[in-house]
Amino acid sequence: MQLDLIKENSKCVLKQKAFSKINLGLWIKEKRSDGYHEIETIFLENENLYDEIEIEFYEDKKLSISALFLQDELNKVILADKNLAYRAALLFFEKSGIKGRCTIRINKNIPIEAGLGGASSNAACVLKGLNRIFDYMFHENELLLLAGQIGSDVPFFIIGKTCLGRGRGEILEKLENKLKLDIKIIKPENISVSTKWAYELIDSREFMTEHKNEINNLIIAMKQNNYDLFFKNIFNDFEMVIFSNFPKLIKERKKLLDEGFKAVSLCGSGSALFGICAKELKI
Repeated sequence: MQLDLIKENSKCVLKQKAFSKINLGLWIKEKRSDGYHEIETIFLENENLYDEIEIEFYEDKKLSISALFLQDELNKVILADKNLAYRAALLFFEKSGIKGRCTIRINKNIPIEAGLGGASSNAACVLKGLNRIFDYMFHENELLLLAGQIGSDVPFFIIGKTCLGRGRGEILEKLENKLKLDIKIIKPENISVSTKWAYELIDSREFMTEHKNEINNLIIAMKQNNYDLFFKNIFNDFEMVIFSNFPKLIKERKKLLDEGFKAVSLCGSGSALFGICAKELKI
C-alpha cells in the first residue's frame, strides 16, 4: 500500500501535491466568439512550488462535498465551496454517480492572482485524486474532458510536465524536454493581477505580435538540449501591458537577472515573475 493513500473499510484518505506552472512562451491571439482568447503557449510544470491537498471520502447514501483552505500562518480555516477544487469534485461525482461524504483540505503555498495556476492545479489534483481512489474509473482522455469544463488551464495539470497548449490552452501536445532547469519564483507584495483584467488590457492593444518563431525555437531548444536558443526565445505577451501598470515588476526582473538567471519572465498573466537558468550555469 502506498503511504499517501489509505483505505480502511468505508473510508479513504489521499494526500497529494498540486504543482504550480510557468509559461515559457505565451502568445495571445485574437478574441474568440465565445469570449475567450485564442492562445499558443508552452506550459512547464514547476515541482518546487506546490499546494498540499488531502482528500477524505466516506461512503454514504447522500453526496456531501466541502472544500477548505488551511491557512497555517493565520491559524484559521476558510470555507471555499465555490472554488475550482469544489467544482472538480462535484463534476466527478456527477459523472461517476458515486455518493458519499468528501472533504478536501488545501494547504495553500501557491500565491493567488500570480499567474501560477494554483486554482487550476488544485482542481486537476482533485480529479486525479478521486480517480485514483476509485481505481481509475476514468481514462486520461475522459479526465481531460472533465478538466476542460472547469477551466482553461486545468487540462494541463492532468498531464503535467511540459506541453504545448493551443485553443484556450486546453488543446495539449506533450513535448520532449531534455533541459535541466533551475527556477525561482518571486511575487512582489501588494501586487495581484486578475486574469480577466489582464486580458482586458490586452484587448486595448493597437497591434498583435507574431510569435510563431519563438514557439518553434523553444520546442527545438528543449528537444535538442540547446540552452542558448531556449533562453533567447522565452516571452510573454502580457508583459507589455502588465509591466507598464506595475513598474516595480521591472525592478524585480532586474534583480533576478543580477542573481544570474539567464531569462526572466512574467508567470502567466502575473503578478509573479520567474527566473530560469541551467542549473550548472547559475552564478
